[in-house]
Amino acid sequence: MAKSILRVVLLDDELLALGYLRTLCEGIPNLEVVKAFDNPVIFLAEVPNLSFDFCISDIVMPNLSGLEVAEKLHSKPIIFTTAHNEYAADAFDIEAIDYLRKPVQRERLERAIEKVRTRINQAKKQATWTVNTNKGKFTIQLSTIVSFSTDTYDRRDKLMLLENGDELVVKNKSFDQLLQELDLQSFIRISKSELLSREFIQGYQGDVVWSKIRNKDGKYVEFTLSENYKKAFVEAFNLR
Repeated sequence: MAKSILRVVLLDDELLALGYLRTLCEGIPNLEVVKAFDNPVIFLAEVPNLSFDFCISDIVMPNLSGLEVAEKLHSKPIIFTTAHNEYAADAFDIEAIDYLRKPVQRERLERAIEKVRTRINQAKKQATWTVNTNKGKFTIQLSTIVSFSTDTYDRRDKLMLLENGDELVVKNKSFDQLLQELDLQSFIRISKSELLSREFIQGYQGDVVWSKIRNKDGKYVEFTLSENYKKAFVEAFNLR
């Protein structure tokens, strides 16, 4: 199955270098170029309005260097490109994913992007979520959540199924609130009353979705895929 799409923003004050980098990135599978900037100040002003996973940036630029830009991106992974060797140590001091010499080679760029994918996947596995449940306030590892469904006793609450088979009632949360609080790339709506983790989807046929976890009888837990959500689900499943 295909890897998930990574979204990248490009930054280089040299238009020829920026165009070349964009062409390289657009030819790499499972990589989406969200936007390309030739001005670091304009880029940083736009960051709050952009949805992206990582940045590829030149280091030597007017007004702000790539190193200064990286510090303002906080937790976003960054790959540096530069024609200068002397910045390598500084780049790794701020935990850059990689440091590529210009002209950037496609094979070298692909290896750097795989490092980004690994970093993002590791962060997802470690991410936690604190929420009020029927058993009190819990801090839960996001990677262990299988699904949410409307609670039969109180529709304002959601029944959360965990990887180990445990269930908790999440108090007073709508599906929209859950999607806002959780990683939107990790969960998908499959019906009006259910939300499913993409990581636990094993396959589907018709209106049946099989998860990767088994019930007490040893059979894979099944979910019902609503016709209203089927198109978006199939597209997301095929892009994983």
